[in-house]
Amino acid sequence: MSRQSVPRVFSRSGTGFAVLAAALLALTACGGPSGTPGAKTYTIAFISQGTSNSWAAQLDAVARKAAKADGVKLVYFNGQGDATKQLPEIDTAIAQKPDAIVLVPLGGAADTGPVERAMSQNIKVILCDSTITSQNYTSLVTPHAETAAVPLAQWLADKMNHQGNLLYIGGLPGNTTTITYDQGFNSVMQKYPNIHIINGGNANYSISTAKQLAATAIASGKTFTGAWGVGGEAVTGLMQALIDAKVSAAPPLGGAAATNGILRLAIENKMEVASLQFPPTSSQVCIDTAFKAVKGETVPKSVNISELPQYGPILPPLDKYYKPQFSDDMYVGTDSVLTVDELKALNLVK
Repeated sequence: MSRQSVPRVFSRSGTGFAVLAAALLALTACGGPSGTPGAKTYTIAFISQGTSNSWAAQLDAVARKAAKADGVKLVYFNGQGDATKQLPEIDTAIAQKPDAIVLVPLGGAADTGPVERAMSQNIKVILCDSTITSQNYTSLVTPHAETAAVPLAQWLADKMNHQGNLLYIGGLPGNTTTITYDQGFNSVMQKYPNIHIINGGNANYSISTAKQLAATAIASGKTFTGAWGVGGEAVTGLMQALIDAKVSAAPPLGGAAATNGILRLAIENKMEVASLQFPPTSSQVCIDTAFKAVKGETVPKSVNISELPQYGPILPPLDKYYKPQFSDDMYVGTDSVLTVDELKALNLVK
């Protein structure tokens, strides 16, 4: 999931994190670093969405660490969280003729032309956490929200006993992550005609907007037996609105992207919340895949992060996932890749 404000990914325990790290390294094994004597030092242009939110900041930090471990030169381009600002950065990166580009696309359609130009110049292009409108790229590394959202939606439908009003707060219209989230959600809900979906509007990956939309829906007087938000921002806003409205028994909520803050809020307020994993640690796989590609090794056209069992759904009870020593903004699993000092630099340690 690239997130135009936050949107797209871990393990269930400390042991699970170690297993995950081993699995990711096995998937993207690249041999020795390119900086060894006599070996070429490869250049990878990393065109980020920019540190517009904590998810993106964690994604960038993991990418830099992965590049250092691989011994490649990483040239950073900041998309500033805006598709129109990111677009010229792609052209600038191409002009520098790197060996590979790792792109976190913010504008799927708009980014297609530049990606195809890069490919025509024999620059490997790895799409990270979102895609474009053509298949002309080297590899796509991303969670698949259309499948990852399914167990969350099914959990929610079951908790609702397959009936009642469901308050829905959407994401960002046209964004690939939002579209795929909705595909997974709708594939489940269409099976239950007695669940009535009340569309509260699109939060555009903003907690404050989600909270306002949810508060308006709650104030309408309707009773909701379930709620769904597209991404962590939408679900956090929903939770805050329910808390502020002093709803005595909050309905079960689904659709969150698993963060320490969502876990804390749910535990403290005795809410049942189901989250998928849209891990910023995915950038490790993106960089490693680019490194493998520039060395001439075969890489898969698609790497589905959500297929790894360590990236499965985060369902109640939530106590086993919550880590009180870290801040609300840390995504579940980031501490499996970044050290405590590196997390401190991102203000993720209390």
